[in-house]
Order: sequence, then structure tokens, then C-alpha cells
Amino acid sequence: MAMNQRIESLYHRSSEPSALQPNGELLPIAFKELGTASEELLVALEQLAEQQQQLVESQNQLEAERSRYQSLFEQAPHAYIALDSDGTITSVNRAATRLFDCTHRLLLHKPITILVPIEARREFREELKRRQQVEDDQDWPVRLYSPHREPFEAALTLSVERDAWGNIISTCLCIRDISEHQRAQAQKKKHTEDLFCDRPRHTFSKGENIPLQPDALWLICKGWVKLSTLTENNGEVMMGIAGKGIPFCRTLTALPIYQVKALSQTVELITIPHMEMAHSPHLAQLIAEGVTQRLQQSELLLCVCGRRRASDRLLALLQVLKTIIGEPVATGTRLSLRLTHQELAEASCTTRVTVTRLLSEFQHQGKITIDNTNHITLPEEYS
Repeated sequence: MAMNQRIESLYHRSSEPSALQPNGELLPIAFKELGTASEELLVALEQLAEQQQQLVESQNQLEAERSRYQSLFEQAPHAYIALDSDGTITSVNRAATRLFDCTHRLLLHKPITILVPIEARREFREELKRRQQVEDDQDWPVRLYSPHREPFEAALTLSVERDAWGNIISTCLCIRDISEHQRAQAQKKKHTEDLFCDRPRHTFSKGENIPLQPDALWLICKGWVKLSTLTENNGEVMMGIAGKGIPFCRTLTALPIYQVKALSQTVELITIPHMEMAHSPHLAQLIAEGVTQRLQQSELLLCVCGRRRASDRLLALLQVLKTIIGEPVATGTRLSLRLTHQELAEASCTTRVTVTRLLSEFQHQGKITIDNTNHITLPEEYS
């Protein structure tokens, strides 16, 4: 800007009659100004060249990053498909082409619904739009197909990219074929049913004590039972709640006093001799899965007992019970069993009177609701 002003000033001076001096004073001034302008132009050119080099280096770095991420995208073990804001496929990786047994060319620039059976496309579009809006990252079970393979069951997860104004730019779908897993689960269920269909069932009513057998374990087929022990002051301590598929027996505890009581109106059990498990891998696996659930539940209950305040312990206990015996309802999660205040007190290391007071406070605060059948429900914000 300064250089332009100096040149313009020099031009005006040369145009004035007084500037046409015989001694030629204007010419040296002009040369000096032009020399200064030339130097400034050289400096500007050097700065532009440096900036150009920086831009080239940045472009090369971006290209290297893009290439690296593209390579990761291509080599990912799961199938990935990227969509634009209209649901059109913009890129697919190798795993996706293998999953659908087709080339990139057959998938690119096509609507994602071409991979969905015709009768389910409308429902798929609506669910896709809903999940994009709420950014639901939970598994989405969908039946997919391609012209080159039979329809199969898949699990989809979404990740959504938005611009600064919150508009959807692109959506990436991770697609996993779960048909083999479902077949394995169905086969496992059939084996389990075959294993237990001919065994006699033993029925117990609510409140009945269930005797433990020295050479066999009980496996729950229906209902819920409470596992507990007694302290030296004859106080009962709840050790857990067990439901369908959970085993219990004398050899699974180190407690000298261990008792089991039916919590449901009807509890159905079968007995499995210890010796039989050694000769049946499927049975041993089934029992191991049940024992694992018991172990995980015990850890959750231990965390409850570690809290200092009684209100924190009781609220944490309700959260644990939600994971064990909760069932979804319109207003939240409802505990399917009605535990007495004394049983809640035993599990939360407090007194029955304290539990009664705290439940009333929780209800007043909106942390729980209690219906006319005395079932506790945890609202959505506390579920």
C-alpha cells in the first residue's frame, strides 16, 4: 500500500510543470523509488514462495493422513459403508464387498436400501432417520441381502458426522453378520432343552426353604430364589438373587451357614449330580455361565456395601436389582419382584425402619415410584 502511494505521488510530480526541471532532479528520485519498489516486490515474492511451500507441505500431510485413514478403512475386519446425507453409498471397504459378495462399483452411488429386502425398505429408512437424529449407537438388528447371496441377519451400528450447524454430513455404518451366532445360540438352546426335558422338576412355593443336596446341584428352571446367610447375632444377610439358568449348591459356597428361600409364587428346580457334569461338556459350560452370573452379581452387591451413607447404599442396591430383576415399562424399569423392607435392609446393611424412611424420601424426590401392587419402578432418568 505504501509503495503504491509513493509511485502515485511520483507520477503526480512528473505531471506538474514545475517538475520539468533542467537539472534532472526528478530522475534520480524515480530510480530510487523504483529500486525500493523492486526490493519490496522481491520480499513479497519470497514470502509468497514460503507460504506456497507451507501449503504444499500441509497438503502433503493431509494427503498422507487421508491415505492412512483410507488404508485403515479398507483393512478393517468389519464391513463399513459410508453414506451421504441422502442415504447414498459414497464408499465401502473390502470387508463390505466380501460380505455382500460384490464389487465396489455395484455398491457405490446406490441407495443403502438396495441391501434391504423390498418389503422392509420403508421401515428401514424410517429407523435409519430416527437413529441418525438421536445418534443411537446401540446394535440395530436388520435383515440384509444382496443379489449375490442369500438374505442374512446383521447387526448395524451408526456413527454420524455433522457440520457446525448440526446438519448431517455423512453416516458410517458398521455391519456385522450375526446369522452364524444366531444359529449357534439356537443350537445351544435346543441342546439345553434336550438335556433338561426328561428330568423331573421339583416345585417350591414362595417362602419355602430349599434344602441343599451334598452330591448334586440345583438348577433354576422357573422363578427366583434368595441366597442368604446368618450372622453370629442371627441376623440374615442377603448374598444374592438367582433366577432361571442359575445353579446353586453346597459346594459353590464357603459359608458355614447358607440357606435358599423361594421368592416367587412358584419356583421350579431340577437336580444335576456332580458326577454327570464331568461327562457332559455342554452341561459343564451351562453351569459355568450360571456361576459367572453369580460372581458378577456378588461384585455388584459388594460395591453397594462399600458406600458410607445408607441412602447411597439403598439407591445403589435398587440400581443393582434393576439389572437383575428389572423389566422395562412405559415409565422406566420395574422390579419384577416385591422385596420386603426387611430384605432390602439386609442387602443394604441398614435397618428396616431406615429403608422405610428412605423409600418414602425417594418417592417424594421422584427417584422411584411404587404402584398399587407395591412394585418399585425406577424412572428413565434413574434407570
